[in-house]
Amino acid sequence: MRLLCSLLLVLFCVSLTPAQSQTLLAMSSQSTRMLEQRYLREARAYRAEGRYELARQSYVLALSICTNTKRLEIIRHELDGLELLLRTLR
Repeated sequence: MRLLCSLLLVLFCVSLTPAQSQTLLAMSSQSTRMLEQRYLREARAYRAEGRYELARQSYVLALSICTNTKRLEIIRHELDGLELLLRTLR
């Protein structure tokens, strides 16, 4: 899915001028970052409320679109802790 979206974006950018394509790519990466932050906030809020399955889903969504390696490690670490908690509760 992510690959398909990237390919479509590249094909669209080929038809644009260099300045237009740079602007579009910058907007796309900013939008991805904002969505990732939203999923991470949701996951942490769900975890604090004790809604662990919903927290896990939000962590997985944040992990799937994360582009920053440092943030990726943080999300993986929090997700691993949550999965350990879920296994313990079962």
